[in-house]
Amino acid sequence: MNYCLIKPLADSFKRALKAGALDPKKLVEMSSEERRSAFADVVGKEHATKINELFEKKMLMKDMEYAMVSWAKQVTGVSSEIRNSLIERIQKMDTRILDPQNEKAFLEDLAKKRLNTEVTFEEAKRITELSKNLSDTKANLRQDPLAYGKARVEMENYLNDIKRENSKMSFQDLKNNPLGTIVRGASNVSGIAKSLKATLDVSALGRQGFKTIFTHPKEWANGAMKTFKETWDTLKSKTSDNTVMDAIKSEIYARENSLNGNYKRMKLDIGTGEEAYPSSVPERIPGIGRVFKASEIAYQGFLTRLRADVADAYVKVAEQEGIDLHDKAQAEAIGRLVNSLTGRGNLGILEGSSKVINNVFFSPKSLKANIDFLTGHQLEGVFSGERSSTSFTRKQAAKNLLKVIVGVATVLSIAKSVNNDSVELDPTSADFGKIKVKDTRFDVAGGMSSILTLANRLLTGKSKSSVTGKISDIGTGMGQQTKGDVLLRFFENKLSPSAALLKDLYTGTDNLGNPITTQGELSNMFTPLPIVNAVELEKNPNSANILLAMIADSLGVATNTYSDTSAVGQTVNKDLIKSVREISNAVGKPIRITNWKTSTAPDILAFKDHVSDSDFLDAMNRYNFQINQSMETALQSVKFKNFSENDKLKYLNQLDEDAKKVVFRQFDFRPPKQAKVQRLRI
Repeated sequence: MNYCLIKPLADSFKRALKAGALDPKKLVEMSSEERRSAFADVVGKEHATKINELFEKKMLMKDMEYAMVSWAKQVTGVSSEIRNSLIERIQKMDTRILDPQNEKAFLEDLAKKRLNTEVTFEEAKRITELSKNLSDTKANLRQDPLAYGKARVEMENYLNDIKRENSKMSFQDLKNNPLGTIVRGASNVSGIAKSLKATLDVSALGRQGFKTIFTHPKEWANGAMKTFKETWDTLKSKTSDNTVMDAIKSEIYARENSLNGNYKRMKLDIGTGEEAYPSSVPERIPGIGRVFKASEIAYQGFLTRLRADVADAYVKVAEQEGIDLHDKAQAEAIGRLVNSLTGRGNLGILEGSSKVINNVFFSPKSLKANIDFLTGHQLEGVFSGERSSTSFTRKQAAKNLLKVIVGVATVLSIAKSVNNDSVELDPTSADFGKIKVKDTRFDVAGGMSSILTLANRLLTGKSKSSVTGKISDIGTGMGQQTKGDVLLRFFENKLSPSAALLKDLYTGTDNLGNPITTQGELSNMFTPLPIVNAVELEKNPNSANILLAMIADSLGVATNTYSDTSAVGQTVNKDLIKSVREISNAVGKPIRITNWKTSTAPDILAFKDHVSDSDFLDAMNRYNFQINQSMETALQSVKFKNFSENDKLKYLNQLDEDAKKVVFRQFDFRPPKQAKVQRLRI
């Protein structure tokens, strides 16, 4: 980045140099604080720190006189460059920056710039010690490579601790930058919610690691076996919470492909953290902290090791085929192949905004990894105008895709031979790629089937309901859902907990069209997914075996349980009708409970034109089933009982609209737009 004083300040700076007000020899003897003060008198506080940083950088040069001249030129128009790699910067840094004889000599501005964070004098001394230890162990690699790995992990941990401590928010931050502090706070809450949702399982084995079950079974099995042991070790550990993860990273950093720079050239995502665990705050919660940490280790440890193992395998293949890994394009292409294969896709031009995107969606990089895999990495670089995959990675990607297709097809074929109705072959159905056991669906395609279903719906203009089995057109006609609706619903299901909360608050309903409640939204935001799925299974008497489903879900075979609510011959409960009529009589206004056979409401008439007579009868039964459940829940709610009679009437009328919305969605029907109503929530 170029740095240059504006002309008036540059002229003032030059005059101070000529007049002796800024004497380079005296500046050398000053502390950082004294120099900044001297510079501030000439160019102001805003520029003083940057100029001092440049000055201290020049102080490290052997020819001090030449350095001072060079420095004077630099602050008046010559650019400076700062290296990006943190560890590399520490190793290449002149020891005088971080090896001060005393606090006054500490070149604090330059140290701060090099480490991208604030550092104290004592912290700088500790960094110096760790840096020396890192250099010593690197010089002794042949005798003890693991010692180097441990030293590198120790250095990383210390620097991360400093950054974590400096990133903590305070009242002063809120006072100085209220908007920025609030945004940071919201981002932290979003990270905590996502981390809690992802805990209590070892799901990385069957989700992010799913593809390697078929492409690299040996590496997957090795990682899985070690993960179970490491998870148990973390649960019972009485030592540091990071002991297990530190051991994993130390072993990887000591590997040949780490030491020779292959991992770095490949830009392999190891030691960078995983998107499902953006916050470690839950580990400090009494009672569940240890369980959370074990889940985090199971997730991050498994993927870190798997990524390195798969990378090692591809390095061997590449070397056998004469691929030069010192070729930047070749190395990075293989790195992207490995990262995608293990759930870590590259967001391309959006990579710089990955933190923001990660706050909006649950696993954006995992989604991108699946897209890259399904397209055989053919779309890499398409938006930048330059193809970034290579012939080697495209060939390997095609082999991987074929292996996974054969593997999944084999599993589905076995399931279909046992129960013909358990497998859906229509790719426009949400049940495609899943095994249905009663009302529970088991996703045996690692989450990729939803992408295929979306693509098929958009390409064919058809959609098959997984509830009713009805095939409907996607278009722009009356009552038809559009391709935009299909795309929107797909991404709605990929939202992070915090983004889903904002969406629900805006619409007043959840993804199924049910009215939202405070308890329900808080539960959706912070309750771990295994618990949510367990409750879902428990509620449905026709679900698959609960223990079997929970084990599958904890291993990454996602489960989803919902029933066919057609309930042939279903009518509205007479006892409920009696109760709501009492409310209606008290207010003197009717409560809406739609009679689908006689209704002349525009949405009902439009729906009737949209479906067959048998489907219309089915929809009516579904509505009656839904309205019964909704009214019964409302009448039993303590909060509802405390409503005024008018508010009770308003809420019950709202249930009618919500019940219709649920049914319309099941038939992929888009009702005519109506004015938005204010909702009461219980």
